[in-house]
Amino acid sequence: MVFRRSQAFPWGIAGLVGTVLVTGAATPEAQAQVFPAESTARGVTVTTRPRPEYDPLGVRIGAFRLDASAELGLGYDDNVFGTRNNRTGDGFFDWNLRAGLESDWTRHGVGVTASVAERRYFSETPLNWTDWSVGAFGRLDIGGVSSIEARYSHQRLHLDVTSIDVQQAGVGQPSPYDVDEFRITGNTRLNRLALTGLLSYQIYQFDNVEIGGVTQPLDENNYQTWLAVVGAGYAFAPGRLGTLVARIQDIRYDKAISRGRDSFTWEVLVGFQYDFDGVWQARAGVGYRQRNYDSPTIKNLEGPAFEGQVIWAPSQITTVTLGFRRTIEESINRNQVGYNRTLVQANVDHELRRNVILGLELGAIWLDYQGSNLSATDGYLILTGRWLLNRNMALTASYQYVNRFQANGGAEQYYRNLFQVGVRFAI
Repeated sequence: MVFRRSQAFPWGIAGLVGTVLVTGAATPEAQAQVFPAESTARGVTVTTRPRPEYDPLGVRIGAFRLDASAELGLGYDDNVFGTRNNRTGDGFFDWNLRAGLESDWTRHGVGVTASVAERRYFSETPLNWTDWSVGAFGRLDIGGVSSIEARYSHQRLHLDVTSIDVQQAGVGQPSPYDVDEFRITGNTRLNRLALTGLLSYQIYQFDNVEIGGVTQPLDENNYQTWLAVVGAGYAFAPGRLGTLVARIQDIRYDKAISRGRDSFTWEVLVGFQYDFDGVWQARAGVGYRQRNYDSPTIKNLEGPAFEGQVIWAPSQITTVTLGFRRTIEESINRNQVGYNRTLVQANVDHELRRNVILGLELGAIWLDYQGSNLSATDGYLILTGRWLLNRNMALTASYQYVNRFQANGGAEQYYRNLFQVGVRFAI
């Protein structure tokens, strides 16, 4: 698997409740550079801090703003297939483009987005992949505290060749699939009580992959899913809330051979979001989740559900973040149904200079497949660096180390080193 440091951790409670932490003046550190007031506001971290002298300005087009970026890079992976023996290394070329056009109105909003990313290996060309996405949204503001938003997106993605699912299915190369999502969200506030709701419909479609003249029927994994979420947050004090989140999900497979895997899932999480003193912040939810399968031969999945985040800002130029989350994922392996995925990660972000940002991420992922002894534990380390040359150009570098140090039921242990350097252009 390849981990990308730029990806954000998916916080269910924080995103659902949509509550903004209190902003207030923070005392500048004597050792740090001089920051504008908005850069030292309460709750601002190294990664979320605005840098007006280095942030791209975008292009004004009437009442709209266009933001776009392009990244080019080279890298080397010393174990492209994620195997214990017969390790194969190869270099690659990366590029990606992103663009978004969004209204700049005082009320309501509309926008469109598009992106494309591609990797091309120098020798192992069957491992090449291309991902892309397009999307659009519209938001209707109601009064000063309520809004309704509708979004549509189409994504072309892939499962990496090091994925246990891909390896167990005998595919041996990236497995592309498409996701269409229709989403409606709404939120409002009644004095201290914040309410939000989400309704999502997703369509997953997998491409068949041909290996040695034999077709792997991955389209047996095509499915559609409905997800409904209701969240509430009650503010006991500014920046200090109690939260409640309830989710239900229905999954229906397209092919008759897979319909025994149809399922219904419910979960409830009770938690909090708390700004202790501007230096420590935390949000967490703990509850219970149960997935019931239509087939009587498949054992239902049930157990604790949790997600959370702790942020520590020991200084204005350093942020430490701890995150954890447990989810149920679908498998593309015909002999497997689904698995529990538990992630624990710690990030340290440091502003060496106003325009030089360093990052360290340590993490562990536990995969536990339902109804079998197939399981694995991955540990990883990621080092990143960004040098912002000006508003429009930045240099990037990263190193990733992945070690699958525990594996059962046919999963293979391996380790992997991946080096990347690149340049980013933005407007």
